[in-house]
Amino acid sequence: MHRLARRSARWHREITVGLVCLLGVSGCTELSWEDYMAAGHDAVQDNRYQEAELFFLTAVDLADYFEQDDLRRAVTLNNLGNLFVLDDRFVQAEELFHRATLIIEHVQGPHHPDLATQVDTVARVYAQQDIHSEAALLFERAATIREAEFGLNHLTTIESMSGLAGSYYHQGFHSEAEALYERIIPVLEEELEPTNVRLADVYDDYAGVLRATNRGVDALRLETQARSIRSLP
Repeated sequence: MHRLARRSARWHREITVGLVCLLGVSGCTELSWEDYMAAGHDAVQDNRYQEAELFFLTAVDLADYFEQDDLRRAVTLNNLGNLFVLDDRFVQAEELFHRATLIIEHVQGPHHPDLATQVDTVARVYAQQDIHSEAALLFERAATIREAEFGLNHLTTIESMSGLAGSYYHQGFHSEAEALYERIIPVLEEELEPTNVRLADVYDDYAGVLRATNRGVDALRLETQARSIRSLP
């Protein structure tokens, strides 16, 4: 690490150590990566995002000293990225997720389920910003890995396929979206309880495709099923 970067990281840790000590963490003069991560999680739970950012940034500084194949480096970047998503700082989150993705792929390989989870997460960040072309590429990659590892009917595979269908719909690729929903819905109806709100979400999504292709009666049937599920206590 460059000398100036090390000095900045040390100054940053000193400031954050003081904050952690004020919060009552025992042994705060010799805090570990685990301590900062735990403090960050606690701060997020309490909606103290500025404090959480300080804790996670310090954890990122500490993680820079880990071995290159230490997956804690990716975990740290993902935690900070998730915080930025909560704070609507998507561009910063994307950069962190991209760095974490490279680490996971380097350590675990290009076909590992952990990589699929990571890629699916990044796809959802793009989808939140209506960047559906990028989201579709990542959802497709995640679905491909998961199908090869777990099979077509596994719920994680279906989740990525559902994300891909949504991205197709928002790009106007209605026939592609419909084909996916026709595969997704029977699996979800088989695997989930009929009262599961995830079914309602997918029914509504598919209804959007049907309305966009002038099949309002079929769309209304799905929307009615979705409302029925959501009305349950």
